[in-house]
Amino acid sequence: MKYEKSKVLFVSDLDGTLLTPQAVLRDGDAERINALTARGLRITYATARTIRSAEKILSDLHFSPDAPPVSLMNGVLACDMAKRQYVDCAKFSTGCARELLRRMRESDSYPFIYSLADGGELRTHYTEISGSAMQEFMDERKIRYGKPFVKISDVMDVQGDVIYFCLIAPEADVLRAYHAVDDVSGIKRTYYEDSYAPGTWYLEIFDEKASKKHAVEFLRAYTGAEYIVCFGDNRNDLPMFEAADFAVAVPNAVQETKNAADDIAENGVVAYIEKFAENMGW
Repeated sequence: MKYEKSKVLFVSDLDGTLLTPQAVLRDGDAERINALTARGLRITYATARTIRSAEKILSDLHFSPDAPPVSLMNGVLACDMAKRQYVDCAKFSTGCARELLRRMRESDSYPFIYSLADGGELRTHYTEISGSAMQEFMDERKIRYGKPFVKISDVMDVQGDVIYFCLIAPEADVLRAYHAVDDVSGIKRTYYEDSYAPGTWYLEIFDEKASKKHAVEFLRAYTGAEYIVCFGDNRNDLPMFEAADFAVAVPNAVQETKNAADDIAENGVVAYIEKFAENMGW
């Protein structure tokens, strides 16, 4: 089946999918992606990362004023990269945020707490750093991306709207925290193994309106896309696959994600998009 170029949207995960194990674009991919978008192909990204690290990773890509937004933090935020302006945000109520923090403390879990302040500044807070994985995450982002972290004693100390909780720990600790919030209403959760560090797991908690599925649904409505192709590798990409018209896993994807995919991008995401465009006669 042939599709109009302007009605097709390609959405790729970053870590483990588009990026190398060093969390950068592969050599030549920025030039190839820029060539594709210059020809009118619509390509964007859906990541668990925040704007600060995603912006640096994607700094060699050209975002035109009409480029589709990039989805951040598993669908919590969508950002117009040309304007550096958020166009979608899912936030917790204050009561829900406090309850989540209480449950985390009772389970001896201390996640990072993300907030969006007035004016659109994204901030990262913590009450305690427990475990080497959390420390390494914070240190790397401070050094590599210049990201600030603020120590607080209570969620009420957070300035702005609380939008996201993230715990990084061994699988048993992540599962304990996951089940500690089983009956909290108004939330969604995902947990998955780190693409770069086997044995390290992420638990991410966000408002029930957010997810990578929500990200794809938002992008469809925002861009008017009629056919969406998504690329992913991990369990947190499964909701995105649900909302896509065609789902593509990469060769290193976990088996659960491969099982949910319609195809495998044997030669990588960029080569797959290039071949798709060739088959469409674009």
